[in-house]
Amino acid sequence: MERSDVSGGAGAARWLSIHDDLLRGLAHAFSNRVATVAAIAALFDSSRLPDERLLTGLRTDADRLNGLLEQLRQLPRRDDADLEPLMPGDSVGAALALFEHHPESRDVRCTVVAADNVPPVRVDPASLQHALCVALVSASRVGAGDGGATRAGVRVALSTEGDLVRIAVSTDGSTGEGEPEAMALDAEAISWLLARSGGRGRAQLAGCLIELPTLQASRRPR
Repeated sequence: MERSDVSGGAGAARWLSIHDDLLRGLAHAFSNRVATVAAIAALFDSSRLPDERLLTGLRTDADRLNGLLEQLRQLPRRDDADLEPLMPGDSVGAALALFEHHPESRDVRCTVVAADNVPPVRVDPASLQHALCVALVSASRVGAGDGGATRAGVRVALSTEGDLVRIAVSTDGSTGEGEPEAMALDAEAISWLLARSGGRGRAQLAGCLIELPTLQASRRPR
């Protein structure tokens, strides 16, 4: 199923909707961690000598807060961001961690299948992570089916075809299909996010396909 002719403005609006959901999820996670740190601080106030377990808990939560801060820094999008060489698999891992804060990620198992010879690409790292989040949300929505208790997992498969790196994000083991208009909008959001990197999104029956030129292809004179 090819993506329909949806305006770039509609694709941008689709990403902003997902962005807001991610931001709310991160804010909730921050709130939980801050509450834990505050509780540990209160225990310090009532004890002359801090228990080693309290110190360990404080260090753990400090590390978690730092991790959440790094994820929060990934959300803003800059039109003037530099394009950088990177391995697509690294972006997939970062996007999966960010996707965990989206409401569509609940009870969704994610499996990554990466070809050993997938080459690097030249891209804005944040935009690729955002595009992957759109694809993950799209596939998880299809996997939800009719809203039953069991949800299909999401499969992320990386491969190379000629000068293109392909990242197929789809439901894993589901026979359901997405709504054509919604899938086209998801694909348009991906294309909008990856326009500067020469990438695009394509709507498929059970998810979205992301295509990016390889690093070698992007360096060829046009």
